[in-house]
Amino acid sequence: MSPAGPEADRSRVLLTGAAGYIGSHVHRALRAAGHEVIAIDAMLDTVHGPNAEPPQDVSRIDIRDPDALEPLLRGIDVVCHLAAAVPLPDPPAPAAPADDPDRLVTGESKRVADRPDGAAAGRSDDIGHGAGPCVRAPMGDSSRSTPTPRPATTGMQRAAVYATHNDAGTAVLLAAMERTGVRRLVLASSVAVYGEGRYRGVRSGPFYPGLRRRGDLDRGLFDHRAPRTGEVLTWEPILEDALLRPRSAYAASKVAQEHYALAWVANTGATATVLRYAHVYGHPVASDRPLRSAESGVAARFRAELTAGRAPQVFEDGGQVRDFVHVRDIAAATVAAVAHPVAGFVPIHIASGRPLTLWEVASIMAKAVGGPDPIVTGHYRPTDIRHLVAQPERARHALDFTARIPPAKGLSDYAAHPIPRPDHT
Repeated sequence: MSPAGPEADRSRVLLTGAAGYIGSHVHRALRAAGHEVIAIDAMLDTVHGPNAEPPQDVSRIDIRDPDALEPLLRGIDVVCHLAAAVPLPDPPAPAAPADDPDRLVTGESKRVADRPDGAAAGRSDDIGHGAGPCVRAPMGDSSRSTPTPRPATTGMQRAAVYATHNDAGTAVLLAAMERTGVRRLVLASSVAVYGEGRYRGVRSGPFYPGLRRRGDLDRGLFDHRAPRTGEVLTWEPILEDALLRPRSAYAASKVAQEHYALAWVANTGATATVLRYAHVYGHPVASDRPLRSAESGVAARFRAELTAGRAPQVFEDGGQVRDFVHVRDIAAATVAAVAHPVAGFVPIHIASGRPLTLWEVASIMAKAVGGPDPIVTGHYRPTDIRHLVAQPERARHALDFTARIPPAKGLSDYAAHPIPRPDHT
């Protein structure tokens, strides 16, 4: 705390997307830290359902409306920009029939996926955001015909929605901030901006692979390989200076938001802290309002399957590696970004620093509720990311932030304590 007293550490914050899944947690955390919060939300139907009313302390304002936005910006110290159109919850994963001989639940595939070190370590998670059709990799007889991919139902169908809300909305917001002299931005982004993660071979340096070959996926060869030698590449934590190569329309819109923020910094001399959140999970702030965005992502799907009494369905061989960070840690990191100004444009990973394979995630959650063991299905989507782990050290140095909730405990609690649905009968 500064020598001038507690008031000197408080800011007047405009929080966009304040009624959303993450925004509700950030709103509560900012107020608990003593900040004055002007909270707004467009209350999009895809996030809140049709005809939803904002919470009492949130104003219904669309950031694409400069006339409504500009008066709110006067006197603001920092804008915390979370508003975005987000992917809808994933559909249920296709189940492998119990008598399917190609199911990846026995033999070598199951044993590899079981390894705690993730050495076979890739997904059915929320990074792809419905980026393509799901097919199944056959095992055994290579002469078997492979399933024909179905047309993607969400691949680019929502691209215009993301561009309209996320990209155009951010451009309008930054222009209004420029006019009103607001010079600090905290922008919520995602590790999805990277696309695939970072790898290394024994005989080569760092490598950033492209799409995996369909033929390899059909044979159950999910790991990336060196183009010349065929060597299986080992994943490494990705750093904030890595190339941005999004694989989904949503991720592309987050890249565009970051680029607009960078241009705003270059033109105004202002500052932007870009928080690239890892895979967020956890309960929404308790209320009687359903939040569809709180039920998206692979952890939410695993929980839904377990709640329904079904085994969690894990794609590929289950060895996909991810970093899962609790939504309360996300809120704490965002408050830390408000409290710690940076110079210029600074992207920062917000992650737990404790990566897990998707097989481990499903197993932790199943054990927490005494549910059936996960089934490794062998299904895959051609655009899915194999491994993506964000190095969180910059957050510790720049924001004095370290995630406090270990994923093993947080995921277990998340699975074991479902939020009761409001009774409207």
